Amino acid sequence: MSQIQRRILVTLVVLSGCLVLATPRLGNSGQYGRVTEMRLGASPDNWNGQCRVTIHFNGFIGVDGPNTVTYGITRSDGAKGPGPQTLRFYGPGQHQVHFTWRLGRAGENYNSWTQIGSGISRSNRAEFQIHC
Repeated sequence: MSQIQRRILVTLVVLSGCLVLATPRLGNSGQYGRVTEMRLGASPDNWNGQCRVTIHFNGFIGVDGPNTVTYGITRSDGAKGPGPQTLRFYGPGQHQVHFTWRLGRAGENYNSWTQIGSGISRSNRAEFQIHC
């Protein structure tokens, strides 16, 4: 192996190590921020009226340091919400979360909930009732 080939190999090994160290981890890990809180609420949380109705879910995910958090949405009807969502945190703080669920038919009643989660972390269940 020539000296130029050795230098190229060493450079590639060093750069590979830098990429591994610089890649954010999902969930909780040592030098990266941990998810410290997830909260979610439904609005309206008690609907009496014509249906179909759109329920708005608002909340946040908080971390204690830089990280990339990918979270999913779970619904009480067993369906998954929109596919995985990703939030990038450049330091400690919170990012807002918002999505909607449109449901209900005349004469039906619902006692439902939705929840967000990442890894083993889960938010509270945002519960709501619909009376059509």
